[in-house]
Amino acid sequence: MVDSTILYTTSYLEELAKGNGPSEIEALILQGLELIHVDKGIIRCKLLVTDRVAGEDGTWQAGAIATVMDSIGAAAVYSTGDGLYSSVDLNSSFYSTVNIQEKVEIEAKVIGTNGGLKSAVIEITRERDGEILATGRLWMAPLGVKVSNL
Repeated sequence: MVDSTILYTTSYLEELAKGNGPSEIEALILQGLELIHVDKGIIRCKLLVTDRVAGEDGTWQAGAIATVMDSIGAAAVYSTGDGLYSSVDLNSSFYSTVNIQEKVEIEAKVIGTNGGLKSAVIEITRERDGEILATGRLWMAPLGVKVSNL
């Protein structure tokens, strides 16, 4: 039987892939996302880079790449089943440009914890040759939100 957190994570990512979701930016950038594998602490997917995320030079804009890293990394952290987390640090490195209409592969993996913090690494590679395009390390803290009745 599949864990309910994995089902929710998968459903959330599928909605983003359709261009739906709570964040307009995420939905715009992740529209067309193709899920390969979703499990506890790991997500693999593909994405066709479209002109919606192009910079002035016609390549994939760095801010859009960072948004992908944050979103997919956060989904990997959520998939561990320990509740909601909030990004507190994202370090990213960009190694090569990505042209519009290229397909990339994205892998996010939770690699550890430190106190209440969780860490994930994200790697984006070019599908056709496996070249590493960008990497990121994401640290997230538990989101301790209390809802009060006003």
